[in-house]
Amino acid sequence: MAVLMKLVRFPLRHCRACVRSFASALYVTGDEAKGMFSVITPHIDVEDKFKEMSALRRNVELRQMQVDVDKVKSIWDVLKSMEADRNTLENKRVDIAKKIKEIKSSYNDIKEVEKLKLHGKLIREDLKMTVKAVWELEKKVMTLVLSLPNNLHPDTPSEDAKIVSQFGNASIMKQTESHVRIGEKLDVLDYFSSMCYYLKGDAALFELGILDYFTGKLCNHDFVKFCNSDFGRSVVVEGCGLDHEDPSVTYILKDTDDILHTKDVNRLHLVGGASLPSFCSFHAKRIIPITALPLRLVAMGRQYKPNIQSLEETDFEGLFGVSQASSVELFISTADNLSNMMNEFDKTVAAVTNIYKELGFPFRVVYMPAKSLRSYESLRASFQMYSLYLQSYIEIGHVSVCDDYISKRLLIRYELEADQKFTRIVSGTVVSVPRLLGCVLELHNEAKSFGSIPIPQTVRQQLF
Repeated sequence: MAVLMKLVRFPLRHCRACVRSFASALYVTGDEAKGMFSVITPHIDVEDKFKEMSALRRNVELRQMQVDVDKVKSIWDVLKSMEADRNTLENKRVDIAKKIKEIKSSYNDIKEVEKLKLHGKLIREDLKMTVKAVWELEKKVMTLVLSLPNNLHPDTPSEDAKIVSQFGNASIMKQTESHVRIGEKLDVLDYFSSMCYYLKGDAALFELGILDYFTGKLCNHDFVKFCNSDFGRSVVVEGCGLDHEDPSVTYILKDTDDILHTKDVNRLHLVGGASLPSFCSFHAKRIIPITALPLRLVAMGRQYKPNIQSLEETDFEGLFGVSQASSVELFISTADNLSNMMNEFDKTVAAVTNIYKELGFPFRVVYMPAKSLRSYESLRASFQMYSLYLQSYIEIGHVSVCDDYISKRLLIRYELEADQKFTRIVSGTVVSVPRLLGCVLELHNEAKSFGSIPIPQTVRQQLF
Protein backbone atom coordinates (compact mmCIF):
# COMPACT_ATOMS: atom_id res chain seq x y z
CA MET A 1 0.00 0.00 0.00
CA ALA A 2 2.84 2.40 0.83
CA VAL A 3 4.46 1.73 -2.54
CA LEU A 4 1.16 2.31 -4.35
CA MET A 5 0.63 5.63 -2.59
CA LYS A 6 4.05 6.82 -3.78
CA LEU A 7 3.27 5.90 -7.38
CA VAL A 8 -0.28 7.16 -7.69
CA ARG A 9 -1.69 10.64 -7.38
CA PHE A 10 -4.68 10.37 -5.09
CA PRO A 11 -7.63 12.75 -5.39
CA LEU A 12 -7.64 15.51 -2.79
CA ARG A 13 -10.44 17.80 -1.72
CA HIS A 14 -9.37 20.58 -4.06
CA CYS A 15 -7.56 18.37 -6.53
CA ARG A 16 -7.51 20.94 -9.34
CA ALA A 17 -4.90 22.91 -7.44
CA CYS A 18 -2.65 19.87 -7.34
CA VAL A 19 -2.26 19.43 -11.09
CA ARG A 20 -0.82 21.43 -13.95
CA SER A 21 -3.00 23.66 -16.11
CA PHE A 22 -4.88 21.64 -18.70
CA ALA A 23 -3.04 20.70 -21.87
CA SER A 24 -4.37 18.35 -24.49
CA ALA A 25 -2.48 15.09 -24.95
CA LEU A 26 -4.69 14.18 -27.90
CA TYR A 27 -4.18 17.27 -30.06
CA VAL A 28 -0.62 18.59 -30.38
CA THR A 29 -0.11 22.00 -32.03
CA GLY A 30 2.73 22.70 -34.45
CA ASP A 31 5.00 24.45 -31.95
CA GLU A 32 4.57 21.65 -29.38
CA ALA A 33 5.29 18.99 -32.01
CA LYS A 34 8.92 20.14 -32.03
CA GLY A 35 9.40 18.95 -28.46
CA MET A 36 7.09 15.93 -28.26
CA PHE A 37 5.88 13.13 -30.47
CA SER A 38 2.32 13.44 -31.77
CA VAL A 39 0.84 9.98 -31.25
CA ILE A 40 -2.52 10.62 -32.93
CA THR A 41 -4.05 13.37 -35.02
CA PRO A 42 -7.76 13.10 -34.15
CA HIS A 43 -10.49 13.59 -36.70
CA ILE A 44 -12.22 16.81 -35.65
CA ASP A 45 -15.79 17.01 -36.96
CA VAL A 46 -16.81 20.05 -34.96
CA GLU A 47 -18.10 21.81 -38.09
CA ASP A 48 -20.92 19.26 -38.22
CA LYS A 49 -21.79 19.98 -34.58
CA PHE A 50 -21.83 23.74 -35.19
CA LYS A 51 -24.30 23.28 -38.05
CA GLU A 52 -26.87 22.26 -35.40
CA MET A 53 -26.18 24.85 -32.70
CA SER A 54 -29.61 24.53 -31.08
CA ALA A 55 -29.14 20.76 -30.69
CA LEU A 56 -25.63 21.29 -29.30
CA ARG A 57 -26.87 23.86 -26.77
CA ARG A 58 -29.65 21.51 -25.67
CA ASN A 59 -27.19 18.62 -25.41
CA VAL A 60 -24.84 20.56 -23.13
CA GLU A 61 -27.76 21.96 -21.11
CA LEU A 62 -29.35 18.55 -20.51
CA ARG A 63 -25.98 17.10 -19.47
CA GLN A 64 -25.58 20.06 -17.07
CA MET A 65 -22.11 20.78 -18.44
CA GLN A 66 -20.42 24.12 -17.81
CA VAL A 67 -19.58 24.77 -21.47
CA ASP A 68 -20.47 27.95 -23.38
CA VAL A 69 -20.96 26.50 -26.87
CA ASP A 70 -21.53 29.94 -28.42
CA LYS A 71 -18.15 31.07 -27.08
CA VAL A 72 -16.51 27.91 -28.40
CA LYS A 73 -17.99 28.50 -31.86
CA SER A 74 -16.93 32.14 -31.79
CA ILE A 75 -13.32 31.23 -31.00
CA TRP A 76 -13.44 28.46 -33.61
CA ASP A 77 -14.58 30.96 -36.26
CA VAL A 78 -11.71 33.28 -35.33
CA LEU A 79 -9.29 30.36 -35.67
CA LYS A 80 -10.65 29.46 -39.11
CA SER A 81 -10.29 33.12 -40.18
CA MET A 82 -6.69 33.24 -38.95
CA GLU A 83 -5.91 29.97 -40.71
CA ALA A 84 -7.28 31.46 -43.93
CA ASP A 85 -4.99 34.49 -43.45
CA ARG A 86 -2.06 32.14 -42.85
CA ASN A 87 -2.81 30.23 -46.05
CA THR A 88 -3.08 33.48 -48.00
CA LEU A 89 0.31 34.65 -46.73
CA GLU A 90 1.84 31.26 -47.50
CA ASN A 91 0.53 31.41 -51.06
CA LYS A 92 1.90 34.93 -51.48
CA ARG A 93 5.30 33.81 -50.20
CA VAL A 94 5.36 30.98 -52.73
CA ASP A 95 4.26 33.29 -55.57
CA ILE A 96 7.00 35.81 -54.76
CA ALA A 97 9.63 33.07 -54.72
CA LYS A 98 8.43 31.91 -58.15
CA LYS A 99 8.52 35.45 -59.57
CA ILE A 100 12.08 35.97 -58.32
CA LYS A 101 13.14 32.73 -59.96
CA GLU A 102 11.45 33.68 -63.24
CA ILE A 103 13.06 37.14 -63.32
CA LYS A 104 16.52 35.75 -62.62
CA SER A 105 16.16 33.17 -65.38
CA SER A 106 14.92 35.65 -68.01
CA TYR A 107 15.83 39.34 -67.99
CA ASN A 108 17.46 39.55 -64.53
CA ASP A 109 16.02 42.89 -63.36
CA ILE A 110 18.05 43.48 -60.18
CA LYS A 111 15.82 46.31 -58.89
CA GLU A 112 12.67 44.22 -59.35
CA VAL A 113 14.34 41.27 -57.62
CA GLU A 114 15.36 43.42 -54.64
CA LYS A 115 11.86 44.84 -54.46
CA LEU A 116 10.35 41.34 -54.44
CA LYS A 117 12.88 40.15 -51.85
CA LEU A 118 11.90 42.99 -49.52
CA HIS A 119 8.23 42.20 -50.08
CA GLY A 120 8.97 38.51 -49.42
CA LYS A 121 10.76 39.36 -46.19
CA LEU A 122 7.77 41.32 -44.94
CA ILE A 123 5.46 38.46 -45.92
CA ARG A 124 7.63 35.94 -44.02
CA GLU A 125 7.59 38.12 -40.90
CA ASP A 126 3.81 38.45 -41.11
CA LEU A 127 3.52 34.71 -41.72
CA LYS A 128 5.72 33.91 -38.72
CA MET A 129 3.59 36.08 -36.44
CA THR A 130 0.35 34.67 -37.87
CA VAL A 131 1.50 31.06 -37.46
CA LYS A 132 2.46 31.74 -33.85
CA ALA A 133 -0.93 33.34 -33.19
CA VAL A 134 -2.70 30.37 -34.81
CA TRP A 135 -0.81 27.92 -32.60
CA GLU A 136 -1.67 29.88 -29.46
CA LEU A 137 -5.34 30.05 -30.38
CA GLU A 138 -5.34 26.35 -31.35
CA LYS A 139 -4.20 25.42 -27.84
CA LYS A 140 -7.14 27.31 -26.39
CA VAL A 141 -9.86 26.29 -28.80
CA MET A 142 -8.93 22.61 -29.21
CA THR A 143 -9.21 21.91 -25.48
CA LEU A 144 -12.71 23.41 -25.64
CA VAL A 145 -13.65 21.56 -28.83
CA LEU A 146 -12.43 18.23 -27.43
CA SER A 147 -14.53 18.78 -24.30
CA LEU A 148 -17.76 18.87 -26.33
CA PRO A 149 -19.88 15.77 -25.62
CA ASN A 150 -21.22 13.05 -27.87
CA ASN A 151 -24.59 13.57 -29.55
CA LEU A 152 -27.55 12.39 -27.49
CA HIS A 153 -29.52 9.41 -28.75
CA PRO A 154 -33.28 10.04 -29.15
CA ASP A 155 -33.99 7.33 -26.53
CA THR A 156 -31.97 9.15 -23.85
CA PRO A 157 -34.41 10.69 -21.32
CA SER A 158 -34.20 14.45 -20.87
CA GLU A 159 -34.72 14.51 -17.10
CA ASP A 160 -35.62 11.33 -15.21
CA ALA A 161 -34.43 7.78 -15.78
CA LYS A 162 -36.75 5.62 -17.86
CA ILE A 163 -37.46 2.09 -16.59
CA VAL A 164 -37.11 -0.34 -19.48
CA SER A 165 -37.80 -3.54 -17.53
CA GLN A 166 -38.01 -4.66 -13.91
CA PHE A 167 -37.70 -8.10 -12.35
CA GLY A 168 -38.80 -8.36 -8.73
CA ASN A 169 -39.06 -5.41 -6.35
CA ALA A 170 -36.73 -5.20 -3.38
CA SER A 171 -37.66 -1.58 -2.63
CA ILE A 172 -40.73 -2.72 -0.67
CA MET A 173 -38.54 -4.63 1.82
CA LYS A 174 -37.56 -3.07 5.15
CA GLN A 175 -34.26 -1.29 5.65
CA THR A 176 -31.32 -3.41 6.81
CA GLU A 177 -27.90 -2.76 8.24
CA SER A 178 -25.07 -2.14 5.82
CA HIS A 179 -23.52 -4.89 3.69
CA VAL A 180 -20.18 -4.18 5.38
CA ARG A 181 -21.66 -5.07 8.77
CA ILE A 182 -23.43 -8.12 7.31
CA GLY A 183 -20.27 -9.28 5.55
CA GLU A 184 -18.26 -8.99 8.74
CA LYS A 185 -20.88 -11.01 10.64
CA LEU A 186 -20.69 -13.77 8.03
CA ASP A 187 -16.87 -13.55 8.12
CA VAL A 188 -16.63 -13.05 4.35
CA LEU A 189 -15.55 -9.40 4.28
CA ASP A 190 -12.92 -7.23 5.94
CA TYR A 191 -13.51 -3.61 4.94
CA PHE A 192 -11.11 -0.86 6.00
CA SER A 193 -11.64 1.85 3.38
CA SER A 194 -12.48 2.33 -0.28
CA MET A 195 -8.80 1.66 -0.96
CA CYS A 196 -8.46 -1.46 1.16
CA TYR A 197 -10.87 -4.36 1.56
CA TYR A 198 -10.65 -8.15 1.51
CA LEU A 199 -13.14 -10.77 0.36
CA LYS A 200 -12.86 -14.09 2.19
CA GLY A 201 -14.20 -17.60 1.84
CA ASP A 202 -17.40 -17.91 -0.18
CA ALA A 203 -17.36 -14.18 -1.04
CA ALA A 204 -13.99 -14.63 -2.73
CA LEU A 205 -15.33 -17.66 -4.61
CA PHE A 206 -18.41 -15.61 -5.53
CA GLU A 207 -16.18 -12.93 -7.08
CA LEU A 208 -14.23 -15.44 -9.16
CA GLY A 209 -17.38 -17.33 -10.10
CA ILE A 210 -19.30 -14.22 -11.20
CA LEU A 211 -16.44 -13.15 -13.46
CA ASP A 212 -16.34 -16.58 -15.13
CA TYR A 213 -20.13 -16.78 -15.24
CA PHE A 214 -20.68 -13.47 -17.06
CA THR A 215 -17.71 -13.98 -19.37
CA GLY A 216 -18.82 -17.49 -20.29
CA LYS A 217 -22.39 -16.39 -20.96
CA LEU A 218 -21.22 -13.55 -23.21
CA CYS A 219 -18.94 -15.93 -25.09
CA ASN A 220 -22.08 -17.94 -25.86
CA HIS A 221 -23.27 -14.78 -27.64
CA ASP A 222 -20.22 -14.69 -29.94
CA PHE A 223 -18.01 -12.53 -27.73
CA VAL A 224 -14.29 -13.30 -27.79
CA LYS A 225 -12.21 -13.24 -24.59
CA PHE A 226 -9.59 -10.51 -24.46
CA CYS A 227 -6.83 -9.62 -21.99
CA ASN A 228 -5.91 -5.94 -21.73
CA SER A 229 -3.18 -3.93 -20.07
CA ASP A 230 -3.95 -2.34 -16.70
CA PHE A 231 -2.37 0.92 -17.86
CA GLY A 232 -3.30 3.53 -20.45
CA ARG A 233 -1.73 6.71 -21.77
CA SER A 234 -3.18 10.21 -21.42
CA VAL A 235 -3.82 10.39 -25.17
CA VAL A 236 -6.16 7.39 -24.93
CA VAL A 237 -7.84 8.58 -21.73
CA GLU A 238 -8.59 11.93 -23.36
CA GLY A 239 -9.59 10.13 -26.55
CA CYS A 240 -12.27 8.35 -24.51
CA GLY A 241 -13.69 11.73 -23.53
CA LEU A 242 -12.22 11.73 -20.01
CA ASP A 243 -10.20 14.51 -18.34
CA HIS A 244 -6.67 13.10 -18.35
CA GLU A 245 -5.42 15.82 -15.96
CA ASP A 246 -8.02 15.22 -13.25
CA PRO A 247 -6.91 12.78 -10.50
CA SER A 248 -10.55 12.29 -9.49
CA VAL A 249 -11.22 10.66 -12.89
CA THR A 250 -8.28 8.24 -13.22
CA TYR A 251 -5.25 7.30 -11.18
CA ILE A 252 -2.34 9.24 -12.68
CA LEU A 253 1.05 7.67 -12.11
CA LYS A 254 3.62 9.95 -10.57
CA ASP A 255 5.71 11.79 -13.17
CA THR A 256 9.08 10.21 -13.89
CA ASP A 257 12.20 12.29 -14.50
CA ASP A 258 11.99 11.96 -18.28
CA ILE A 259 8.41 13.27 -18.35
CA LEU A 260 9.26 16.17 -16.03
CA HIS A 261 12.26 17.05 -18.20
CA THR A 262 10.35 17.05 -21.50
CA LYS A 263 7.11 18.43 -19.98
CA ASP A 264 5.29 15.61 -21.77
CA VAL A 265 1.56 15.53 -21.01
CA ASN A 266 1.17 11.94 -22.23
CA ARG A 267 1.46 10.19 -18.86
CA LEU A 268 0.54 6.72 -17.60
CA HIS A 269 -2.81 6.04 -15.92
CA LEU A 270 -3.87 3.04 -13.85
CA VAL A 271 -7.26 2.11 -15.34
CA GLY A 272 -7.45 -1.69 -15.15
CA GLY A 273 -7.75 -4.32 -17.85
CA ALA A 274 -11.56 -4.37 -17.60
CA SER A 275 -12.07 -0.76 -18.68
CA LEU A 276 -12.88 1.23 -21.79
CA PRO A 277 -9.46 2.97 -22.02
CA SER A 278 -7.67 -0.39 -21.93
CA PHE A 279 -9.68 -1.63 -24.93
CA CYS A 280 -9.16 1.65 -26.77
CA SER A 281 -5.41 1.49 -26.15
CA PHE A 282 -5.32 -1.63 -28.30
CA HIS A 283 -7.60 -0.34 -31.06
CA ALA A 284 -6.30 3.23 -31.44
CA LYS A 285 -4.93 3.94 -34.94
CA ARG A 286 -5.92 0.45 -36.10
CA ILE A 287 -7.74 -0.55 -39.24
CA ILE A 288 -10.07 -3.48 -38.52
CA PRO A 289 -10.79 -5.87 -41.42
CA ILE A 290 -14.42 -5.45 -42.44
CA THR A 291 -14.78 -9.23 -42.34
CA ALA A 292 -14.16 -9.05 -38.57
CA LEU A 293 -17.12 -6.71 -37.98
CA PRO A 294 -19.07 -6.68 -35.80
CA LEU A 295 -16.13 -7.26 -33.47
CA ARG A 296 -17.35 -8.41 -30.04
CA LEU A 297 -14.76 -8.55 -27.25
CA VAL A 298 -15.05 -9.19 -23.51
CA ALA A 299 -12.46 -8.86 -20.74
CA MET A 300 -12.59 -9.70 -17.07
CA GLY A 301 -10.21 -8.18 -14.56
CA ARG A 302 -9.68 -5.11 -12.45
CA GLN A 303 -11.15 -1.67 -12.87
CA TYR A 304 -9.59 1.27 -11.05
CA LYS A 305 -11.52 4.45 -10.31
CA PRO A 306 -10.63 7.08 -7.68
CA ASN A 307 -13.12 7.58 -4.88
CA ILE A 308 -13.49 11.36 -4.59
CA GLN A 309 -15.22 11.17 -1.21
CA SER A 310 -13.27 13.18 1.37
CA LEU A 311 -12.65 12.10 4.94
CA GLU A 312 -15.05 14.77 6.20
CA GLU A 313 -18.00 13.33 4.28
CA THR A 314 -20.10 10.81 6.17
CA ASP A 315 -22.14 9.32 3.28
CA PHE A 316 -21.70 5.56 3.42
CA GLU A 317 -20.57 3.78 0.26
CA GLY A 318 -18.74 0.62 1.35
CA LEU A 319 -18.31 -1.77 -1.56
CA PHE A 320 -20.36 0.60 -3.73
CA GLY A 321 -17.50 3.12 -3.82
CA VAL A 322 -14.33 1.03 -3.82
CA SER A 323 -11.41 2.19 -5.93
CA GLN A 324 -10.56 -1.29 -7.19
CA ALA A 325 -13.27 -3.56 -8.52
CA SER A 326 -13.31 -6.91 -10.28
CA SER A 327 -15.42 -6.34 -13.38
CA VAL A 328 -16.42 -7.66 -16.78
CA GLU A 329 -16.06 -5.16 -19.63
CA LEU A 330 -17.31 -5.56 -23.19
CA PHE A 331 -16.34 -3.72 -26.36
CA ILE A 332 -18.17 -3.91 -29.70
CA SER A 333 -17.06 -2.33 -32.99
CA THR A 334 -19.56 -2.20 -35.84
CA ALA A 335 -19.52 -0.82 -39.37
CA ASP A 336 -20.56 2.79 -39.97
CA ASN A 337 -24.24 1.98 -39.90
CA LEU A 338 -26.64 3.28 -37.25
CA SER A 339 -29.07 0.37 -37.49
CA ASN A 340 -26.25 -2.19 -37.13
CA MET A 341 -24.92 -0.43 -34.04
CA MET A 342 -28.34 -0.18 -32.38
CA ASN A 343 -29.03 -3.81 -33.23
CA GLU A 344 -25.83 -4.79 -31.41
CA PHE A 345 -26.80 -2.58 -28.47
CA ASP A 346 -30.29 -4.08 -28.19
CA LYS A 347 -28.99 -7.64 -28.51
CA THR A 348 -26.33 -7.03 -25.86
CA VAL A 349 -28.77 -5.42 -23.41
CA ALA A 350 -31.13 -8.38 -23.90
CA ALA A 351 -28.29 -10.88 -23.37
CA VAL A 352 -27.05 -9.18 -20.19
CA THR A 353 -30.64 -8.90 -18.92
CA ASN A 354 -31.07 -12.66 -19.29
CA ILE A 355 -27.79 -13.28 -17.47
CA TYR A 356 -29.02 -11.26 -14.49
CA LYS A 357 -32.42 -12.97 -14.60
CA GLU A 358 -30.73 -16.36 -14.28
CA LEU A 359 -29.01 -15.19 -11.08
CA GLY A 360 -32.45 -14.83 -9.52
CA PHE A 361 -31.92 -11.49 -7.73
CA PRO A 362 -34.39 -8.60 -8.22
CA PHE A 363 -33.07 -5.89 -10.55
CA ARG A 364 -34.18 -3.38 -13.12
CA VAL A 365 -32.93 -1.97 -16.42
CA VAL A 366 -33.21 1.78 -16.97
CA TYR A 367 -32.15 4.30 -19.60
CA MET A 368 -30.16 6.94 -17.75
CA PRO A 369 -30.99 10.66 -18.23
CA ALA A 370 -28.62 12.96 -20.08
CA LYS A 371 -27.27 14.52 -16.87
CA SER A 372 -25.99 11.09 -15.75
CA LEU A 373 -24.14 10.27 -18.98
CA ARG A 374 -20.40 10.53 -19.44
CA SER A 375 -19.29 12.78 -22.28
CA TYR A 376 -18.60 9.85 -24.63
CA GLU A 377 -22.01 8.23 -24.05
CA SER A 378 -24.95 8.77 -26.36
CA LEU A 379 -27.26 6.33 -24.54
CA ARG A 380 -26.75 4.17 -21.44
CA ALA A 381 -28.74 1.17 -20.31
CA SER A 382 -28.09 0.80 -16.58
CA PHE A 383 -28.55 -2.48 -14.68
CA GLN A 384 -29.49 -1.67 -11.09
CA MET A 385 -30.17 -3.45 -7.81
CA TYR A 386 -31.74 -1.95 -4.72
CA SER A 387 -29.64 -1.22 -1.63
CA LEU A 388 -31.83 -1.94 1.37
CA TYR A 389 -29.45 0.03 3.59
CA LEU A 390 -29.19 3.15 1.43
CA GLN A 391 -32.82 2.83 0.28
CA SER A 392 -31.82 3.63 -3.28
CA TYR A 393 -30.89 1.88 -6.51
CA ILE A 394 -27.23 1.12 -7.22
CA GLU A 395 -25.82 0.63 -10.71
CA ILE A 396 -24.11 -2.76 -10.89
CA GLY A 397 -23.50 -2.71 -14.64
CA HIS A 398 -24.23 -0.82 -17.84
CA VAL A 399 -24.06 -0.96 -21.63
CA SER A 400 -23.51 2.28 -23.56
CA VAL A 401 -23.81 3.54 -27.11
CA CYS A 402 -20.65 5.50 -27.96
CA ASP A 403 -21.34 5.79 -31.71
CA ASP A 404 -18.29 7.13 -33.62
CA TYR A 405 -17.31 9.68 -30.94
CA ILE A 406 -14.31 7.68 -29.68
CA SER A 407 -13.34 6.11 -32.99
CA LYS A 408 -12.96 9.54 -34.62
CA ARG A 409 -10.81 10.81 -31.76
CA LEU A 410 -8.60 7.70 -31.68
CA LEU A 411 -8.77 6.80 -35.40
CA ILE A 412 -10.40 3.38 -35.01
CA ARG A 413 -11.34 2.51 -38.59
CA TYR A 414 -12.18 -0.22 -41.07
CA GLU A 415 -11.56 -0.39 -44.80
CA LEU A 416 -14.36 -0.66 -47.35
CA GLU A 417 -13.43 -0.73 -51.04
CA ALA A 418 -10.21 1.25 -50.48
CA ASP A 419 -12.15 3.81 -48.42
CA GLN A 420 -11.49 4.09 -44.68
CA LYS A 421 -14.50 4.64 -42.42
CA PHE A 422 -14.83 5.06 -38.66
CA THR A 423 -16.36 2.26 -36.64
CA ARG A 424 -19.31 2.72 -34.30
CA ILE A 425 -18.75 1.51 -30.75
CA VAL A 426 -20.89 -0.05 -28.03
CA SER A 427 -19.17 -0.61 -24.67
CA GLY A 428 -19.92 -1.15 -21.02
CA THR A 429 -19.10 -2.65 -17.65
CA VAL A 430 -21.69 -5.41 -17.54
CA VAL A 431 -20.99 -6.25 -13.90
CA SER A 432 -19.04 -4.71 -11.04
CA VAL A 433 -18.64 -7.56 -8.56
CA PRO A 434 -18.24 -5.46 -5.36
CA ARG A 435 -21.46 -3.57 -6.10
CA LEU A 436 -23.34 -6.77 -6.92
CA LEU A 437 -21.99 -8.44 -3.77
CA GLY A 438 -22.99 -5.49 -1.57
CA CYS A 439 -26.58 -5.57 -2.84
CA VAL A 440 -26.79 -9.37 -2.47
CA LEU A 441 -25.58 -9.23 1.15
CA GLU A 442 -28.19 -6.60 2.05
CA LEU A 443 -30.92 -8.44 0.15
CA HIS A 444 -30.28 -11.62 2.16
CA ASN A 445 -29.29 -9.99 5.43
CA GLU A 446 -30.79 -12.77 7.56
CA ALA A 447 -28.73 -15.55 5.96
CA LYS A 448 -26.81 -17.65 8.50
CA SER A 449 -23.94 -18.10 6.05
CA PHE A 450 -23.01 -16.83 2.61
CA GLY A 451 -23.51 -20.32 1.22
CA SER A 452 -27.15 -20.29 2.33
CA ILE A 453 -28.02 -17.33 0.08
CA PRO A 454 -30.57 -18.69 -2.43
CA ILE A 455 -29.03 -18.98 -5.90
CA PRO A 456 -30.46 -21.22 -8.66
CA GLN A 457 -28.70 -24.59 -8.55
CA THR A 458 -27.61 -24.43 -12.19
CA VAL A 459 -25.97 -21.08 -11.53
CA ARG A 460 -24.53 -22.15 -8.15
CA GLN A 461 -22.64 -24.97 -9.86
CA GLN A 462 -20.92 -22.41 -12.07
CA LEU A 463 -20.14 -20.01 -9.21
CA PHE A 464 -18.80 -22.34 -6.52
